[in-house]
Amino acid sequence: MSGPRITQVLPELVREGIISAAQAELIRVRYGTDTERGGGRLLLVFAILGSLLVGLGILLIIAHNWDDLSRSTRTVLAFLPVLLGQGLVLYGLVRRPDVVAWREGSAVLLACGLCACVSLIAQIHHIGGGLDGYLLTCSLLILPLLYLPGSFCVALIYLAMITWQAWIVRFEHFSASDRPWWFLLLLLAALPYYLRQGRQRGTSTVFWWLSLFMALSVGIGSQLFYVDWTHAHALGVVALAGVFTLVPWLHGVSGSRTWPWVLVGGATMLITFCVFSFRPIWEGMDAEERADWPLIAAYTAVGIIAYLLSLRVRRPFEQWPYPEGLALFLISFLVGIFSPALAAILVNIALLVLGVFTVVHGTERGSLRRMNLGLTILSATIFMRFFDSDLNFVVRGLLFIGVGCGFLFMNLRMVRQRNKQDHAA
Repeated sequence: MSGPRITQVLPELVREGIISAAQAELIRVRYGTDTERGGGRLLLVFAILGSLLVGLGILLIIAHNWDDLSRSTRTVLAFLPVLLGQGLVLYGLVRRPDVVAWREGSAVLLACGLCACVSLIAQIHHIGGGLDGYLLTCSLLILPLLYLPGSFCVALIYLAMITWQAWIVRFEHFSASDRPWWFLLLLLAALPYYLRQGRQRGTSTVFWWLSLFMALSVGIGSQLFYVDWTHAHALGVVALAGVFTLVPWLHGVSGSRTWPWVLVGGATMLITFCVFSFRPIWEGMDAEERADWPLIAAYTAVGIIAYLLSLRVRRPFEQWPYPEGLALFLISFLVGIFSPALAAILVNIALLVLGVFTVVHGTERGSLRRMNLGLTILSATIFMRFFDSDLNFVVRGLLFIGVGCGFLFMNLRMVRQRNKQDHAA
């Protein structure tokens, strides 16, 4: 029976003596709260969409008669969306401080108005500049909205914008020596907002998405300061990926939804291991390029220090084995300097270790997703070796059948265990 139906029949249940009035009130509070939360989420979505549509509508109306207006009139109209957004934000802060939909909707409208105003003013007064300069200006203008009124949606836009700006500075400039230094300052400016959200709303879906955007921004941005990319840079990648997988332990807040850090870090580590599981990759390794070694060493040191600090609250290979991937890759890298073949073997062994521990943790916790992830790692390791061997099609077919049977057996076994636990309860 659904929530609304339960609340509708409560008076009848009380009259018939099936439940007491106190119990009816508890049920009404329980399901009424869920209904209000669902309605609040729906209101938030429509508030954001409505704000975007209103902003676009204003711009379209202005654009229709744009060429017939004088420069001064166009300048005034360019600031109209900004003034409208500021008014709505101020009204929300004064009269609707506890309404999330109002706060998010007005902040998104103001952010869009600011971005549009910058573009229009540049067009009206023929101000030159590139896309990176435009993104930098807009990022600086919308940064205060993270703290007043404190918009989650604007924070996601901000993180995407500063990451895009850093990418453009690094890859689309003619000078290969340019580095996105502004990215570091802008990311640090958003860090207090992220930490505050972690304390206040760490268990919410909102914080999950904020963690995902923050992890992607930090992960991408950290790789944009190299002079060039060689095999040795994989050390820095794996080191930072290991730090990402330790964030739930280092964060220290119970129940906080910091899993996106593990998701990004674990995926990056597994992809790197898969790439380096092929022997030709190690044979082409060149450690002569020393320009980026200080930065690589710094990232590696951060990874080692973070892992050592985590040992105070975590045992090796506890819950997920990916933090230990840094040590496995470091050993393989040192061996690869002298023996590429042995390094490739060690990486394949490391993948098998990560896969086995993931399957074990998934089985122990009754998690089908984690167990299947471990099985996928093991299967991918086996399948990748098809490219390094001359096995005939019969043997390969038998391996495919064996892996498929393994998947089916483990999943059926997990489902049966769950059913037994449900019946026992």
